[in-house]
Amino acid sequence: RDESQRLALAAFVARKVAEEELAKLPPPVQVYAAATKVDVLLAVGQGTSTTVAAPKVVHVLKRGDFDKPLKEVTSGALSAISSLPARFSELQSSDEGARRAALANWLADTKNPLTWRSIANRVWHYHFGRGLCDTPNDFGRMGGLPSHPELLDWLASELRDGGGSLKHLHRLIVTSGTYRQSSSHRDDAASIDADNRLLWRMNRLRLDADCYRDFVLAAADRLDLTLGGPSVKQFVTGPPVQLTPTLDYNAYDWAVLPKHRRSIYRFVWRGVPDPFMEVLDFPDLGMLAPTRSISSSALQSLALYNNRFVLHFSDEMAKQLQTPEEAARRILLRELTDSEQILTAAYIQKHGLAAFCRVLLNSNEFLFVD
Repeated sequence: RDESQRLALAAFVARKVAEEELAKLPPPVQVYAAATKVDVLLAVGQGTSTTVAAPKVVHVLKRGDFDKPLKEVTSGALSAISSLPARFSELQSSDEGARRAALANWLADTKNPLTWRSIANRVWHYHFGRGLCDTPNDFGRMGGLPSHPELLDWLASELRDGGGSLKHLHRLIVTSGTYRQSSSHRDDAASIDADNRLLWRMNRLRLDADCYRDFVLAAADRLDLTLGGPSVKQFVTGPPVQLTPTLDYNAYDWAVLPKHRRSIYRFVWRGVPDPFMEVLDFPDLGMLAPTRSISSSALQSLALYNNRFVLHFSDEMAKQLQTPEEAARRILLRELTDSEQILTAAYIQKHGLAAFCRVLLNSNEFLFVD
C-alpha cells in the first residue's frame, strides 16, 4: 500500500473505533439552561435562544411609591456586617452573572460571621431537634438569642477554619459528651430547666420521613449511595387532570423498579405529595420549613405497619436473614434479651420472619433517637 492508502485505512479504523465508543455512551438528554450570554449555550449544541435584557435598574422609592423613584441602587449586600464591603461598586450594573458571583463570594467569605453561624446552627438543630438559636431562619432582631453563644461561635469557627467541611462538624457534634447523653428524665434538672435549653439531657427525637425511609432501605441492604445524577420517580403517572398529572404512589412496584436511592434524590411533585412521606410529617414543598413539625398519630402507626414500602422491604430482609437474632442486630444494632427471644420464637412460628422484621421497623427503638 502507498502512503495515501495507509492514511485512508487508518482513518477508517479510527472512525469505527470512535463510533463504537460513542455507542457505549448513555442516550442524550434534553438540558434546560439559562445564561446572560446565550451564544455560549448555542455554541455547545442546538437549542433556542431568547434575547436577554439587561438587569432592571432599581431605585430607592420615596415612601415606597413606585411613581416616585429617587437615586439608583447599586448591587450590594448587608451593610450591618461591617467586616465586609456592603457595595459591589466595581461591577458593571449590566453584568448579571458578575453580580451573582459577587454575592456568592460575599456569602462564602471567611469574614462573614452570619453564614458560618447559620450553617453551624442548622447542623446542631438537625442533631438535637432544636438549634442553639431556635429561629434558624432569623438571626436578626426578631429572632431568638442563642442559648450558648460561645459554643455557637466556636462551632462556626471550626466549620470556617476546616474549609467548610460539614463532615468535620458532624463528627465534632456526634462524638461530644452532650450528644451522647441519655434522654432520661431527671426531676432535679427538670425543676431548674424544664425546657432543656441548657442540654442537661439529650432530646428524644423521632426519625423524620427522609431518615426513616433511608434507614429501612439500609437495613434491607438496598440503599443506593450513588452521588449525583437525576432524580428518581417512585410513582406511576396517569392521565393528567387539567395540567396536574395523576400520580399513583401505591402502584409503584418496588421489586420491578429497583430505584432505591436516598430520599434526597426522590422526584417530588409539588402539590401531589407521597402519602407515606406526608403522614411522617414531610413538609409541604409550597412553604418554607426551617423546622420540621413532629406529630404522633394513629395514622402514622397504620402507615408504618401496612404501607407497601415497609411490607416489601420487610420481605427483602427476611430473604437475607436466617434467624431473629440477625434481624435484631441489623435493625436494632443489639442482641435480643432472653425474654425477647422466647417471645420472638413464638411470634415467628406463627407469623414468619418477615412479620418480625416489620415489627422491629415499627418499634420505638428504631423510630426514636434516645
